Amino acid sequence: MRGTWRATRRWPRRTTIVVAVIAAAGLGSAAWWRTGAVDAASSLQTRASPLFPPGVAQVFRIEFATRVATTADQPMTSFAVDGTLTLIGLHGSPEVVVRGELAGTLSTQAGQPGTGSAGVTDDTSLTAAARQPFVLQFGADGSFQGARGAPGMPALVGRMWSALGEYLQVRRAGANRTWQVREADASGAYVARYEQRGDRLAKSKLRYELVTAKMLTSYDVVSSAAEFEIDGDGGLISLSLRETTRANLGAGPFPGFEATTSLALRRTRADDARGSLVTAIEARSHTVALRQAAHEDDPGVRDRARIGGLDVAEALSRLRLFERPSLDHDDQLRASRAFVALTALLRQDPSALVAVRANLATGGPLTNSLLAALRDASTPETQSLLAEMTRSGAPLDPEQRLEAARSLSRVPTPTADTVAALASLRSDPDVGTQATYGLGSALHRLMTQDPTLADEAREALVHQLADASAPGAQAAVLTALGNAGDPATLDAIRPYLASDAASVRAAAAQAVRRIAGAEVDQILAALCMDRSPDVRFSAVDAIGERESSAMLADALSRLVIIESQYQVRARAVNILAQWLPDLPALAKVLDAVASRDPNADLRRVASHALGR
Repeated sequence: MRGTWRATRRWPRRTTIVVAVIAAAGLGSAAWWRTGAVDAASSLQTRASPLFPPGVAQVFRIEFATRVATTADQPMTSFAVDGTLTLIGLHGSPEVVVRGELAGTLSTQAGQPGTGSAGVTDDTSLTAAARQPFVLQFGADGSFQGARGAPGMPALVGRMWSALGEYLQVRRAGANRTWQVREADASGAYVARYEQRGDRLAKSKLRYELVTAKMLTSYDVVSSAAEFEIDGDGGLISLSLRETTRANLGAGPFPGFEATTSLALRRTRADDARGSLVTAIEARSHTVALRQAAHEDDPGVRDRARIGGLDVAEALSRLRLFERPSLDHDDQLRASRAFVALTALLRQDPSALVAVRANLATGGPLTNSLLAALRDASTPETQSLLAEMTRSGAPLDPEQRLEAARSLSRVPTPTADTVAALASLRSDPDVGTQATYGLGSALHRLMTQDPTLADEAREALVHQLADASAPGAQAAVLTALGNAGDPATLDAIRPYLASDAASVRAAAAQAVRRIAGAEVDQILAALCMDRSPDVRFSAVDAIGERESSAMLADALSRLVIIESQYQVRARAVNILAQWLPDLPALAKVLDAVASRDPNADLRRVASHALGR
């Protein structure tokens, strides 16, 4: 079981609300405008970004578009930029500053709520704002640091230019032809892979390792490919990028959304701009370090936007649409909006908690949706009601009690009372295993949120593991520790790696999957040779969540040649195919798979990875 964040996204009714969706889709940053003055004298003498030489005005043809839709392909919002973009390198000691100015248009999705009947009024004002000069700031290592803009610049426009800066960051690591580095954007921290191909540089995002938006359970890279063309002086000739990412909101009626972005920059000319540098730098001094709009910084204002004028009774009434055996698009949209509104009402209106309690007392068909809303609201009061619904004697049947325990396990901000409730439920015959898993998920969150409370959760799980004698009980606690990914639990896990019970060894492999380090790599490599196919599969599956290493690659390479169980071999082949760009030596073993594996599907996977 993985942890779950809030699914509290409301369909936009105003342009400002649309921005919140775009931010979570990777087009924003929690602090996308940075402060800092530019020294005009030093700016004329120091280097700029390798892509933007100082004193050169590079003019690009730009086509930049993003479309956001639910995972059911229901459109949420989109924008497109078309025109020419001038970028001038201003400063580079130690940070790099690039001034940008658009001559073109910005259009949003036609008919989008908040953009007028045809999107004309808002598009006109947004285009005017997009044509105002802006500044991108990069670190000395090429990482994007933030941006500045004119006072009053709409957040949508600011986030759009911030996203451009994120896509323009290029970070080198050593002199190798290929390399991996950690970078960050509005969605979180991710691992990027680079490959030098002559005067071209290929870049792709591999995976997100940290998600910044609290409502998301995870952020996945569906596809990512960018290619930079660079001239002899280091200037950018072109950038071609296409990327699709998926934001996962966990369980509930609004599961997530996908964002597809395309960006094409093609340089049309490069002019000497040294004579205008001082003017450009002085103009920069009139920009401001804009922060997120007040409606995004203030949780209360955010919640009022999500509520959108609904009261508790209307939200519950619309939520009942989920009881229907089938929903059309409009009804699904109304019900999803009602769910998001109810989670906000639970934070803002005490009567909402009273109404939800009364509805849960009936144990009706709305129960699972109401439990999910309590989870996503994640206040001490809603967590307390969830805990109440998990106990024996609650007005819920055993299956609904188990769902209440799942919801309590997944609250984004566990309280001390929630930790105590989960700990007390571990001996319950109906929900005890789920409560154990939930305590591990709570530990994972609390390691950063509340280290003192994390110590309590860790101690409870370690003691539970020590007291467990049956293999099933041991495996349950080890699985919970796998949810936590806490390095401090490795000593407690280690003895179970050699258990006589295969189920315990398999759970121990999962218990270490999120713990970084060469020692764990060595543990999992050894388990790949375990006598039990279940243990081997669990070890390979755990390796799939880790970064590539020579030790793990060797273990998987041996496994794909000698493994007789298809499921184990298939998982290993897929991982090696993913790692091939970073470990070219894997081509030899994948060639063997492509030539000799008895399964046609695995031969095709290996051949595809090799480019055949």
